[in-house]
Amino acid sequence: MDAHQILKIVGGALTMLLFIPLIVGVLRDGGVGQSFATWILWAALDAILIVSLVEQHGNYPIAVGFAIGDTALAGLLLYKGRVTWGRFETAILLMVIVCLGVWKFSGPRMATIAATTGGCIGGLPGLVTLWRNPNRKLGNIWAGYVLANGLSFLGGTAMNIEERFAPGIFTVFSVLMVLASRRTRV
Repeated sequence: MDAHQILKIVGGALTMLLFIPLIVGVLRDGGVGQSFATWILWAALDAILIVSLVEQHGNYPIAVGFAIGDTALAGLLLYKGRVTWGRFETAILLMVIVCLGVWKFSGPRMATIAATTGGCIGGLPGLVTLWRNPNRKLGNIWAGYVLANGLSFLGGTAMNIEERFAPGIFTVFSVLMVLASRRTRV
């Protein structure tokens, strides 16, 4: 196992571990503000990302970490009865369908781009919420995601879509979340 593989695996494992505080939060407060539908749809986007990256022999461990965490959180929210469906969940479902269509008609490379972009678009409401209500504790989790995604990015063996696009975009998004969490309210 070389250094690139180790960085990819550590990034994916750290991603899974960072779901623990989110799961503990759901256990503590019953999942207030969370929805099973949102997390299971993100898990679907991550599954598309995993398969598209595996087809390309790309950097998939970070997507596996997210998919496992998303699925665990979705399962817990389902157990807690936090099943709601609104416009946001419909938008994410449409992104999942678009990603499947892109994959079918354009191949795994475009599916990687679509699923990565869809996951970040799905995270925009969270970014806006964090911007409006900065939360350092949540920001610390996002700082962990900066590290996990950054390690995965460094684990890429080439500067191409299948090796570095998803972890690179996820790193940038995570940095934005950290910055929003540290913002001083005016």
